[in-house]
Amino acid sequence: MAKSKAEITFMKRFMTAMVVFLLLIAIQAFSLELLNMPTWLNVAATVLPVAPLVWAFFIFQTRYRTLDEYMKALTGEAFLWMIGLLCFSSFIYGMLAMKFPMPEVNLAFVMPAVFSGHGLIVQLLVWRDNEESN
Repeated sequence: MAKSKAEITFMKRFMTAMVVFLLLIAIQAFSLELLNMPTWLNVAATVLPVAPLVWAFFIFQTRYRTLDEYMKALTGEAFLWMIGLLCFSSFIYGMLAMKFPMPEVNLAFVMPAVFSGHGLIVQLLVWRDNEESN
């Protein structure tokens, strides 16, 4: 199936944001390890990679608004599943951490887990609907 012009534009912009993110992560890693910078510059270098992620969020938001009602519903349901999984797992982790020594979880992994999990769940929901319609 051929992709529409809007889909191609979305992919180009989103991939550009991800490439900029990866470049900034590389710059951040090298500058924090190799350069002796003042604290404010270390903070700036540390949080700078968030900028292309915010840009990617707005790109995705624009794409979401162009989806048909079916895909909007699946996207919303997938985010509900991810929010539920994240909330329940963090609650379980917190309850266990009150009673048992638990390993630390780096919060930087939460966002990639949410968005990758969301993408997987959307695909599973589409697959489920296709199976039900056949």
